[in-house]
Amino acid sequence: MTFTSILTHLDPALAKEAEAATATPLALAEAFSAHVTALIFPMDSALPAPTPADDAARQSEDRAAETFAAAAQRRAVAHQTKKRTSFAYGNGEAFADHLRVSDLAVLTQHGTPGIAAQILQHAAIFDSGRPVILVPHMRTFSGLPQRILVAWDASPASVRAIHGALPLIQGAAETVIATVTDDKEFRPGQSGIELAHLLARHGAKPRFMALQRGGAGVLERLLSAAADTESDMLVMGAVRHSPLHNLVLGSATADVLSGVPRLPVLLAA
Repeated sequence: MTFTSILTHLDPALAKEAEAATATPLALAEAFSAHVTALIFPMDSALPAPTPADDAARQSEDRAAETFAAAAQRRAVAHQTKKRTSFAYGNGEAFADHLRVSDLAVLTQHGTPGIAAQILQHAAIFDSGRPVILVPHMRTFSGLPQRILVAWDASPASVRAIHGALPLIQGAAETVIATVTDDKEFRPGQSGIELAHLLARHGAKPRFMALQRGGAGVLERLLSAAADTESDMLVMGAVRHSPLHNLVLGSATADVLSGVPRLPVLLAA
């Protein structure tokens, strides 16, 4: 299994962040000899699509496309760009549609996501059926991650996230399988040890780590374990709960999507 097609987004309004926005998708594409498609549109979904008379908007899109193409050519990565003028509907829907016929999405975060960015992230994760990597702009990849922390709770979402991350897991020097043991009960056959056996059969180098949640949130405990193990990336399932559930019981997914994680996170729903 490998990645052959990677999708990303470039905001033409963030010209100064273009290098960070292109770094991870192009690094992964170079490592896997994959094709990268960049959808170029302003993050503010309330803005109308550029018209022929809207020269400034069209020029900013053109500059973003040229910057991306130049970076891809330096790495000899196959690539293409699609501008917002080719979309017939909302940014989130358009991104999810393109992602369904890709293997992986990479979204670089330049700060705490606003409403438009959260809409895009939710559409990518929950409406595409594909894995999505959220990358803080200060923690972009220069190559493949060498140590990966996998959050395992035996849920279908965590299964899909791990399967989606398998090309990265197979190439990592180590994969740490972390289970928060006091967060939920596990039936026989659901253990992280069994998952370690599976990943080892796929050529990975796994080890198991049992975590105690204690008084911390699940995401905070996982991020702490990632720091302790010097992991380069977190892999976790994404689950959409009701607002009441998030308020009362908390949600690691909601915590990831409402802020900027301290390291890249691969999610799948």
